[in-house]
Amino acid sequence: MVEVHLEEFQEMANLVQGAGQDVLSDPHRELRLDIEGMSYEDLLALGERIGNVNTGASEEIITSQLKTKLYTPNFLSIDLNELPPEDHESDTCIICQDEFKYRDNIGTIQCGHEFHADCISEWLRLKNECPICKLEGVTKKD
Repeated sequence: MVEVHLEEFQEMANLVQGAGQDVLSDPHRELRLDIEGMSYEDLLALGERIGNVNTGASEEIITSQLKTKLYTPNFLSIDLNELPPEDHESDTCIICQDEFKYRDNIGTIQCGHEFHADCISEWLRLKNECPICKLEGVTKKD
């Protein structure tokens, strides 16, 4: 039978918990950067070294695939005696938070969500996904 003293047990437990666990289980430990201890200048230099990852779509792809139309509110379906249902989506651009106005240029992406055309074009240049459902905004051609 192996006899373990309380101090030795606590020391072993400390090795397995917290940072000790990382040391024991992380084979890539030496490749990890400690950004917590980096200065602002070090972080800027790291950002320059890493570069920028572009997850957006090109202007050409956005222009060719974004469906646009002029906004016209559906006045025929308004019943002044009835309140709209609580889950009714208002005609608002989720990106800029402005309501659509008569004859605003509206852009519709693949999933069917609608936004101001300028707002969604700028969004897709930065990140090619729907800001609501996170599906791909426009299909990138390889």
